[in-house]
Amino acid sequence: MAALHQEGHETEAALDLQGARQALQKHFDAIVLEPTLADGDGIELCRELRSAGRSIPLVIVSGRRDPEARIDGLNAGADDYVLKPYHLGEVIARVRSILRRSGRKPTGGFVRHLDLWIDLERIVAGRGERVIRLKPREFDLLSFLLRHPDRAWTRAELLDHVWGHDFRGDERTVDLHVRRLRSKLGDEDGNSDHIETVWSVGYRMRQESAVPHQHAI
Repeated sequence: MAALHQEGHETEAALDLQGARQALQKHFDAIVLEPTLADGDGIELCRELRSAGRSIPLVIVSGRRDPEARIDGLNAGADDYVLKPYHLGEVIARVRSILRRSGRKPTGGFVRHLDLWIDLERIVAGRGERVIRLKPREFDLLSFLLRHPDRAWTRAELLDHVWGHDFRGDERTVDLHVRRLRSKLGDEDGNSDHIETVWSVGYRMRQESAVPHQHAI
């Protein structure tokens, strides 16, 4: 998962049961598991791990909302269960939580850039002393930009990293969320120059020592 990799974790992805079983011959501190895999049921993999005595922390992310599915996953040995569409900050926080409970050391979750800050563990964002109320995807977008202030990102890249590979919307979604973020990050007049529009590229966080550059409005 890209978000966990960006958070400082070394990650490895598997698209099916066969690939997951092969990957799990190596050591991992935690697993994020989707039940529906190309060649079978991910819940069976969870059962196999627990039957083999492997206590590796495991979080299930699933689109199934019926109580039976959640009960089945937890009974199979999962440590947590997150419903889709999920909030990236929530998944990161859940992974951090099970790492703490298992005695493994989680990655730090507080990020600051200029006068903006985010707390990934509590899923809270703010500017200076002011806490900013953000919707889940707004928080995810701000989180990503704050953690990568050194480059400009295209709209397609932001869709991939923040919304995920399976998102079916278009790039105008990014523009809409940036406008909302700028408004919420702004001063009393509602404007904010924290998120810059980079001509012919996309968006980036304003650098510490901003220099004049072209904007696309």
